[in-house]
Amino acid sequence: MLSLKRKDRIYQKLRDLTASLSLSVDNSRLGFEASYIGNLIGIDRSNASRELNSLVKEGKVLKIKGKPVLYLDRIYLQEKWGINFANTVIESQKKFILMLKEKGVLKGIKREIENNVTTNYVENSLDNLIGAQDSLKDQITRAKAAILYPPDGLHTLIVGPTGVGKTTFAEAMYKYAIQIGVLPEKSPFIIFNCADYAENPQLLLSQLFGYVKGAFTGADKEKRGLVDEANGGILFLDEVHRLPPEGQEMLFTLMDKGIYRRMGESENTRKAKVRIIAATTEEPQSVLLHTFLRRVPVVIQLPSLEMRTLKERLMFIYQFFWEESRRINVPIKVSKEVIKALLLYDCPGNIGQLKNDIRLICAGAFLEYMMSPNGVVEVKLSILSRHIQEGLFRIRDAKKNEEIIREVNNYKDVVFEGDNTELMNEFNKKFLGSAGNYEAKDDFYEIIVNNWRKYNEEGLSSEEIRRKIENQIKEYFNKYLLSGESEPNTINRDVVLKFVSPDILEAVEYALNNVKDKFKGLIDQRIIYTITLHIATLLERLKKGIVISHPDRENIAKDYQFEYIAAEEIKAKLEEKLYVKIPEDETAFLAMFLHALRIGRKDENIGVLVIMHGDHAASTMANVANVLLGVDHAKALDMPLDEKVEVTLNKAIDIVKQIDKGKGVLILVDMGSLTTFSEIISERTGIMTKTIDMVSTPIVIEATRKALMPDMTLDELTKEIMSLSFAFNNNKEKNEVIEYTQIEFENDMPFLKKSLINILDKTLTFLNPSKAYKILESVLKCILSDIGADIDEEILIKFLFHCSCMIERIIRGESLPYRNLDHIKNDQSVKFELIKKHFEIVEEVFGISIPDTEIAYIVEMISTYYGTLSIRVDTYI
Repeated sequence: MLSLKRKDRIYQKLRDLTASLSLSVDNSRLGFEASYIGNLIGIDRSNASRELNSLVKEGKVLKIKGKPVLYLDRIYLQEKWGINFANTVIESQKKFILMLKEKGVLKGIKREIENNVTTNYVENSLDNLIGAQDSLKDQITRAKAAILYPPDGLHTLIVGPTGVGKTTFAEAMYKYAIQIGVLPEKSPFIIFNCADYAENPQLLLSQLFGYVKGAFTGADKEKRGLVDEANGGILFLDEVHRLPPEGQEMLFTLMDKGIYRRMGESENTRKAKVRIIAATTEEPQSVLLHTFLRRVPVVIQLPSLEMRTLKERLMFIYQFFWEESRRINVPIKVSKEVIKALLLYDCPGNIGQLKNDIRLICAGAFLEYMMSPNGVVEVKLSILSRHIQEGLFRIRDAKKNEEIIREVNNYKDVVFEGDNTELMNEFNKKFLGSAGNYEAKDDFYEIIVNNWRKYNEEGLSSEEIRRKIENQIKEYFNKYLLSGESEPNTINRDVVLKFVSPDILEAVEYALNNVKDKFKGLIDQRIIYTITLHIATLLERLKKGIVISHPDRENIAKDYQFEYIAAEEIKAKLEEKLYVKIPEDETAFLAMFLHALRIGRKDENIGVLVIMHGDHAASTMANVANVLLGVDHAKALDMPLDEKVEVTLNKAIDIVKQIDKGKGVLILVDMGSLTTFSEIISERTGIMTKTIDMVSTPIVIEATRKALMPDMTLDELTKEIMSLSFAFNNNKEKNEVIEYTQIEFENDMPFLKKSLINILDKTLTFLNPSKAYKILESVLKCILSDIGADIDEEILIKFLFHCSCMIERIIRGESLPYRNLDHIKNDQSVKFELIKKHFEIVEEVFGISIPDTEIAYIVEMISTYYGTLSIRVDTYI
């Protein structure tokens, strides 16, 4: 028998799939992807797609456009359902469904909610939102229910901080209502920001409801309001908390009965069929009337950008760069370092700020492109502002998102072209379908059982198997549990309750509470939530009769005795609370879980401790390193000259115990008896320590930076820093590396100056970093001289970066506002005028005018750092 050709095999498989398809409204999609068909018969997606399109041309196969493209057997549909298709290509899934409905194959699409069926079209605005299958899964379910609820839907309140996408979400609800036929195609969507008229309640209400002639002075004719315009559609009230109580009350009758009055009307009532979607950044219970809230049954809380997954943030970044490329009609080439910085920098303004920051970055890159066009706008790290660049320092805290970081590292550069959707389609396909953060694909049981079987077949000894699996469990903890442990409540309790019942969570909390003390603070909310998800999985397995045996339970009970006893206690408490019999083997799994917790917490960074003679030397050096690197890693111990060595030693021992995470501590000292501390501390504590003497600020900076590298060992770090120290001190003695004029207050400042100029060069877009440094350093010296203060490294760094970024802001016309300007000008008038006078040279050199609001921030910085000092006013009166 001859084997079928590839095209015939594909067509036969599609025919079988089409025959298995039920044409009913509960289908999530009507059709099959090329990749899915290809996988079933062992053909790659591109070849499967080629053959399917050939079959489309032959008239055998129906092609439904969209994301993804879907295929069906056209001939089978005609034979089975009697459906004749004039064309073999249909423009969208929506049109296909409407076509089937018109032909009587599908019925009741608009009212599927009455039959407890939720439609999940491939192409609907809500399911296409970034995070639809992850962070927004519950929110989208609520939104669909609000739109579909018969007969006219439910009013909705969207809650979330500024920039989370409340307007976008409301627009998606509106589009969804049209897509499923709940609202007609041309239905209105009216946006009204209540804050625009918050100071004038009368004007606000007239805008909302309209008014009649003579309603107030100047009302010389009748005017329709936004309620009129929104009739038959949706009225979106943004910042609804700015609506005065009388305005909220006027909405009651509209929401309850569909009637309202214009301003100035006392008898006549008007009708309007309006769905209301409101939004607020505030806590609803504290800013809205309870009687208003009772009329809004659906409340949707949108998460901040910080609470969204890194996968979603990457999707936003790609989307925004692609949109900018479409806007300027030029390809945009973005380096992977830029994408990593954008992924991890602190973005308190949420999605809105992320989008604006990317637009600003593209604007700066476009300016360079206009000066020397080369066919593509290049976005390099040097274009980014300092606070975005600092995102790169947070990579070590992103362990739970290693997959995303690796994905970014796979690219050298990413080129976005507005007229080319292939990159976005590929990216969406790769990331849109994966499960949420809390439904981890890695099964804890599989890590142990499958790998145990695998290593056993390879002939490894029990000890080798145990060691390998312990390392894998530790990686599992690093990936899912231990990242971000400084913020133990990052996982929200409400989020966990989306995946488990309250009974399970409460039972786990009760069980773990009994063993918390034994684990000395290791069991925090993150661990409780993670074990809760594990127990929920276990219970699901038990319901299905699936019991997994631990391959080495007896040895685990013997070798992990401490953890095994604790696991037995947890098991007993869970059985007590959940009224279920848990298999004995689960004790061994829990014991390994607890053991991994204990060993997993140790694999972190090398500690850094700076000890110096004097009252402030160590603190200053450590602080400069931390400020420059954006961390709080270097610790300091100042040794007053009259303090006994034994006292300082005991303090050092306490600090070393606190900062050791299992990889040891590097101690940086200046001279004398401090050089002997390492050996004594290691002997007394058992903690690995090394000492380097004759250190300087640059050495502390470099030691701190390298100590944060995940693969760095204490011996390697010591060797590298000692080499650097030798080279630096040797060059300093020979006076070789001094390229700049000596700064008067620290021998090692030329090195720091060079470092600061290099960082400014990477931060600034327009300014010459050397010029900015020279001018601003001179201004700072003059200001501090007049207030009788001494300059030091920390204030120099803060002043330089704040003021250079301020200058660029003013050049771009983006000066910052200052809320209490009058207060600071009156309360610190002398200092304000002094600083303003010294900045006249900055205005002259850079051709700008510095507004008082920006001067206020500098006054605040100087005052915070130096407090109240006497001012020499003779220099500027």
